[in-house]
Amino acid sequence: MRLLALASRNLKETYRDPLALGFLLGFPLVFMLLFGAIFSGDETPNYAIGVIDEDNTPLSQAFVDEALAQVPVLEVSTYDDTATALRDLKFGDLKAYIVIPDGFGQQVNSNWQGDKADITLNITYDESDIMVSEQIVTIINATTRAFAQIEVPITINAEPIYIETEIDYMDFIGPGIIVFGILIIIPTAARTMVSDKEKGMLARLLTTPTRPIDFILGYSLGLVLLAAAQIIIIMLATWLLGLNMTGNPFLAFFVFLLTSLCCIGIGMVVASLTKTENQAEPLCWLFAMPLAALSGCWFSIELMPSYLRTFANAFPFAHTIEASRAILIRGVGLEAISYDFFFLVGWAVAIFALGVILFRRSMRS
Repeated sequence: MRLLALASRNLKETYRDPLALGFLLGFPLVFMLLFGAIFSGDETPNYAIGVIDEDNTPLSQAFVDEALAQVPVLEVSTYDDTATALRDLKFGDLKAYIVIPDGFGQQVNSNWQGDKADITLNITYDESDIMVSEQIVTIINATTRAFAQIEVPITINAEPIYIETEIDYMDFIGPGIIVFGILIIIPTAARTMVSDKEKGMLARLLTTPTRPIDFILGYSLGLVLLAAAQIIIIMLATWLLGLNMTGNPFLAFFVFLLTSLCCIGIGMVVASLTKTENQAEPLCWLFAMPLAALSGCWFSIELMPSYLRTFANAFPFAHTIEASRAILIRGVGLEAISYDFFFLVGWAVAIFALGVILFRRSMRS
């Protein structure tokens, strides 16, 4: 009987908190809809590639205009030299660039005449996104074979821009693992603050000379230090697991720390909108887990439908992953990630300020 009474009590507590019950029942449905949208979209991704035509023949120009430019997933731009294309590739404006070598038109013409000749192309690509780079090489191979009217694979001299060591899947997913770890700060911040609200600690503090802003800043400082320690530990762990940190780890750390400030601000917003831990924690995960999936923690954001990419880019986490991959894998500096960096700064300031304002109001109420 005591067992049944205890079970009845727990069910009634859950039932009497409709917000928590709604999150409990709705969370799996949200994930089903989210992954359904990600993997069942009928839109094709778009990959920006550059072309340097060193052959300068009618056939090489026809290859660019009538073959490459007609592939729906490719956005083709022409370049006069490889230096400019390489700069844009390192800055993330291109996913790859193709050099059409001298003699390409003659090779294609020989195949059209029935004389088999090897077709050669030179491709330099950004291998920090393994999934995308493999697709681009495959697409260009198939497009060239169709244009040259040959069945056998062509010769593609693929050169990654990162050449000091081979990029593997750990290098691709490592920054995503770090960002996912940072996302845990959202429920941690909200749970800590809501717990003190629920226990009446805030009400007692407000009877003392302690100002609400002092309490908020004290909490925030503690959470920032916790976040910094967490980032260091996760970065060391991913490095030990095989992540090649080519670029400046201190710049990457600062990017991750800005993301942590965003998470603390989100946690404060959630804490100001909820009354119990049962409400706060599910709401945090309902926010954090979909954003982890949409931001590219586990797979390339380029493979998603465009409307989901637009939604993901409105939040800081996709920018964090893009910037950290550029720093850690490609070894770029602040100038190459300036847009993502200042987006994170603006987002951190805005959400942190909003979190402080809302939580301060909730304390006073």
